[in-house]
Order: sequence, then C-alpha cells, then structure tokens
Amino acid sequence: MKLFYDDEFDAIASAIGASGKPFKEVANFMFPDMKTESAYARLKDCCNPTGTQRLSFGQVIRLMVYCEAYDPLLHACDETLHARPDRKAPEDEAVKLVEVINGATYTLERAIKALDHIKARGGIRAVA
Repeated sequence: MKLFYDDEFDAIASAIGASGKPFKEVANFMFPDMKTESAYARLKDCCNPTGTQRLSFGQVIRLMVYCEAYDPLLHACDETLHARPDRKAPEDEAVKLVEVINGATYTLERAIKALDHIKARGGIRAVA
C-alpha cells in the first residue's frame, strides 16, 4: 500500500500490481467479452492518464474485489480528505448477520404465537 498516489490512474495500476496477478489475467476478468489482446490494450489505456478509455465506478469496484487490492479506494479517501478505512473482518460480519437472523427468528416466533393465540380465541377464521 502506497502512502501517496499521483492520480486515479496510478491507484488503479497500483492495485493491479499489488495483486500479483498478471495484467492480462486482470484484463480478461475485467473484459470477458473481448479477446485477450484487446482486453489487455483496453485496460492499459484505462490506466493511462492520456488514454481514451476509462473504467466506470462499478468496474473500479470489481477490479478492487478481484485484485484484493484497494488502492483506488485509498486514493479516493486521500483526495476527499477522509480517513482511510480499516477492512472489516469477515468473521465479525458473520457474527453480526447471525445476531440479525436470531433477532428476526425471535420476532417471527413471537408473532406466530400471538397469531395462534388469536386463532384459539376464535378471533380469526383464515389467514391468507
């Protein structure tokens, strides 16, 4: 991870370089509908400040996820005077999701009991 990036193009190229994946492999992933050489040329052009091609915001995100390198995000934080974020641990996210699921399950169980109680008292005949 670099402390400073010259521009967004440097950040994108740094992410690709930091991934350890061959540039052509990344190009094939980014542009699967193109031939390898065409995809390679297009991605090279996207990394060139004087090039004519640009990656969309969604493509930059896709590139970061595939490369597992977040230099463009860090550059965006630097440029907008935001603190660079810490990466979330997948285990922490899993714990949060389990808590949400458990809470939803508890709520559903209580609602079913309440509905059964109403049915038992003859309050409703059928529920669609």
